Amino acid sequence: MSDKRWRQEDTQDERGGDTRRRRRARKQHLYLVLNDWEKGYNIYKIDLDSDDEDLPEPPALRLETPAGDEPHTDTSFAALGTKLFALMNHRCSLVYDAGTGALSVGAYAPAQMVCGSGVFFAAGEVLYALTDHRYLDTEQPHSFEAMSWATEGWSWKTLPPPPFAMWTQAYALHPDGRTIFVTSSGGTYSFDTKDSAWRSHGKWMLPFQGQGHFDSELDAWVGLDKDGYMCACPVISPSFNSTAPCFYPDCKMTKESMLDKSHMRASLTYMGTAKYCLVQCVAAEKNIVRLTVFGLKYSYRGELQIKDHRSTRSFVVRHRFRLIPEAFWI
Repeated sequence: MSDKRWRQEDTQDERGGDTRRRRRARKQHLYLVLNDWEKGYNIYKIDLDSDDEDLPEPPALRLETPAGDEPHTDTSFAALGTKLFALMNHRCSLVYDAGTGALSVGAYAPAQMVCGSGVFFAAGEVLYALTDHRYLDTEQPHSFEAMSWATEGWSWKTLPPPPFAMWTQAYALHPDGRTIFVTSSGGTYSFDTKDSAWRSHGKWMLPFQGQGHFDSELDAWVGLDKDGYMCACPVISPSFNSTAPCFYPDCKMTKESMLDKSHMRASLTYMGTAKYCLVQCVAAEKNIVRLTVFGLKYSYRGELQIKDHRSTRSFVVRHRFRLIPEAFWI
């Protein structure tokens, strides 16, 4: 590769005599988090353009959890920009910067925050955490927190708790960048990050499970339903409200499931421009982690289809009870 593509280059501004500098865009990778180590987690940096059949060794980061902590119940992972956060109950967080390779110490998790459960939303430069597993606490069944960078470092702020006490089933960030939609068994709600206020939208449910991603190419929220079918649904206005028990008549779904019949756990990662990576743990003679990269498009009939180009790679990992994969495109 020519050195010209790696160094800074001066380009002439067509409107005048000023010059501008540009850098070669940083290549993104899939960061796969696995609790396949007896002492904690391995975080693998995977080049999806490579044909390697083994997980990279050594991992980009090996995280040993504190003695007495269960890796799959006491630790949460979340991404904000180029930073990957490892959050542990009542302990300081660790911050791995994928851009620089640096590891730093972040803020302590708030006392009321339960790590290892719940969901995280990155909106702008703020990381929001809605944690579950507090249903036995009738006074505060959920913890809703926001973490951001200040002059003294990373810090948490407690936000108004949600108006529901059930498990979070689906969630998505509105393309306005400020509204977070959440579905629980009681209906669908949204949180306005600017006004710091919750709003109910009715008893209907978002059609996917887990995180939904706004795909500008499809102009829709895209997610994986409970049976493994990809679905794309229109984005709801923050002012929308419906009394109908069922919604999304215009939701489009693929005709084939993306999940292996013997899958144990799966997560969907959005990679931009209608491109996705599905990570599955497959039950077999040995634990297999399978990565499937695929695209989505609308047919001329308006049907949601998986693009012809699809690549699949499988890695054998050491068996662990309750192996939980998480993946981040950074």
